[in-house]
Amino acid sequence: MFHGYLAAILGGLGITLGVAALSLAVACAFGLIGAVAKLSRSRSARWAAASYTSVICGLPELVLMLMLAIFDGGQILLNRLAEAQGWGYIDVLPFAAGVLTIGFIFGSYLTETFRVAILAIPKGQAEAALAFGMQRG
Repeated sequence: MFHGYLAAILGGLGITLGVAALSLAVACAFGLIGAVAKLSRSRSARWAAASYTSVICGLPELVLMLMLAIFDGGQILLNRLAEAQGWGYIDVLPFAAGVLTIGFIFGSYLTETFRVAILAIPKGQAEAALAFGMQRG
């Protein structure tokens, strides 16, 4: 049935699972940072997190991926910044660009998920944690 294609299919499966796992880790990091920023007392942090979630969640994922692909994953901008600093040429691997792009997009959704989860902790449970010696953070 797969006559000669099985190796290519399994290779693609491995890459897909790798991108999925690593982009989930990146999305969790972006989501947690965004949630903490949305709940912070800093007005600029709240504004930045709100802008991030509003813009990224408001645009379709495919459009964002295509925009980042058209600009070559930010490769041109990255190399201009690197040359200004005297670092030379930096090559971004397509695998890394895919992981960061997907993680960045889905991190905006996780920002709201984490924010609501933090707000759902009952006040008594937080007070009990403080009574047991846990820190506020």
